[in-house]
Amino acid sequence: SNSAPHQLTMATAVQEYPTSGATLKDLLPASLSALGVSREKRPLQIQPSRHIVILLIDGLGALQLHRHSAVAPHLLAGESIPFRTEFPSTTPVALGSLGTGLSPGEHGLVAANFWLPDTESMLAPLKWGSDPHPLLVAPETTYFERAAMHGVDVLTVGEEKHRDSGLSRSVLRGSRYVGASELSEIFEIFEIRQRELEKSRSTGLTYIYWPNLDRIGHVHGAGSNPWLECLQAVDLFVGQLAESLRAEATMVVTADHGMLTCSPEHHLAIESNHNLAYGLRRVGGEPRVRHIYVRHGALNQTRSNWVQELADRAIVYTREEVLDLGLYLLRDDEMAERIGDLVVVAQGDYMLTSTTDPRTSTLLGQHGGLTPEEMLIPLRQFAGS
Repeated sequence: SNSAPHQLTMATAVQEYPTSGATLKDLLPASLSALGVSREKRPLQIQPSRHIVILLIDGLGALQLHRHSAVAPHLLAGESIPFRTEFPSTTPVALGSLGTGLSPGEHGLVAANFWLPDTESMLAPLKWGSDPHPLLVAPETTYFERAAMHGVDVLTVGEEKHRDSGLSRSVLRGSRYVGASELSEIFEIFEIRQRELEKSRSTGLTYIYWPNLDRIGHVHGAGSNPWLECLQAVDLFVGQLAESLRAEATMVVTADHGMLTCSPEHHLAIESNHNLAYGLRRVGGEPRVRHIYVRHGALNQTRSNWVQELADRAIVYTREEVLDLGLYLLRDDEMAERIGDLVVVAQGDYMLTSTTDPRTSTLLGQHGGLTPEEMLIPLRQFAGS
């Protein structure tokens, strides 16, 4: 069966890099439990606190952090809990699971770019403005909304341009939003935030999103000199936050995914390959995991072509196979149509380039697949004093 190598891949990842069973979807439910406003059981425990701070560093994998531990002493000072992201290991999918506490097949953001049957169009959540309406794509109540309903003072700190994006309004809605672009600016906001919560004796949840490590990793590769400089800067920032953390506060530092540096000679072009282009209707996903939407009646031949053409460089699944493997847990059958007829997961450091995302297809650093480099993320917990 074409499924067997994938099961081995996951088994190897779990054996070599054990996880507690907790994933990104468990973080906010566990935070609400720690704040005393929920009794929901999740495979993750956070220290009971009056203020929970979540700092999400986009693109910081657990393996990259340990490989470059010399430049990240502050990050490594926190209590470590084994943790992983959701599949596909990419930002909109991960943020969907963070915000809703659900797996991707339940919250509806199934890939970096996917078919949305309701609008009969492709949706790339990172480029999503006001259309389609966020509730059409991801209708579930977020944990930020749940926290606010329980009287928690909820604040999000991120780039100003993300304030009203479709992604923010779909899976991160429910908090006040403060725009900030520099680490020094975020620290000032954080200090004011702590003073305000202390004065009001309110229960607080603060979510901080930092995108720059991922951006630099995409262009220069994880572990490159520019990437290490950025990691060092964010590590110093973590040290600052940890030192200023008040009593009754807990900070959790995590990520949305890791990253793999892909060799330029391992780029596999889709549209210019006659066998791969056969039966092709639409290309979704991203270079490490492609959602392939196939013309009616062409599925078997298309699948056969992809399996023969890619051999051990990628694993080719039908939609039914990824569902049977549990890679997507569905809320309802309509969600299944968002998933490609074929889901193609690159192996090793291969990537599948497409004319649908020419810039993304040229980037050195990639993620989305099932390797430990992409799936395993840090979860470091810091207690205030």
